[in-house]
Amino acid sequence: MNQPTLFDLEAFTKSPLPTPVYDPAWDQLEKTAPQHLGPEIKWNPAHFGEVVRKVEDNGQISVFYDDSDEPPDPDDYLNLDDYEQAWREWELRVGAQVNFGTTGESRVGAQVSDVTQKVAPQHDTHWLEKYWVERSANKYWYYRYCWMVGRKKNRLYLGSVDSAIAKNKKADVEIAISDGQSPSEIEELIRSWRNQKQLHPGSALVHPSVG
Repeated sequence: MNQPTLFDLEAFTKSPLPTPVYDPAWDQLEKTAPQHLGPEIKWNPAHFGEVVRKVEDNGQISVFYDDSDEPPDPDDYLNLDDYEQAWREWELRVGAQVNFGTTGESRVGAQVSDVTQKVAPQHDTHWLEKYWVERSANKYWYYRYCWMVGRKKNRLYLGSVDSAIAKNKKADVEIAISDGQSPSEIEELIRSWRNQKQLHPGSALVHPSVG
């Protein structure tokens, strides 16, 4: 058996990898790459309009987002009647076509939060719900706090599930329920957040510690 020597370069430099083989399928893939697409099917940023920017008070330029066409949030209203009126005004303003049913059940659905669903006796009288409102074939999801007074079910809206503020409210209410606070105490807590929002519109809510 021949032993490689220090000067036997071929033994150390010969690649063990197989020789590349031409595959015509790669040419077909190359033709479908974005840079080879016809101009009629290329993605064009101009199709989405110019990005609107605004100058902040500190001189910084930021992307401007106009939320005037967004649907109303139940969290901004003290009762369901005001919310329904705001929604009708929004329909007229943005031209949405919504068919209001005769009852809320035809367009509203809800599910009890797993965190508070019958994990303790007091949860049978108050709990959190994640519910949806269907408008123009779209579902908008929200959180709300519910409690029973006799046979009457009361509700307080916490906000959209996509809202960081609403998620903080939900967490605080869950803690309050777990700590054994009464529905009246939690109702007072939620209304204090709303009063704070009315006094300081546009600012982030600061939640007091619970428990």
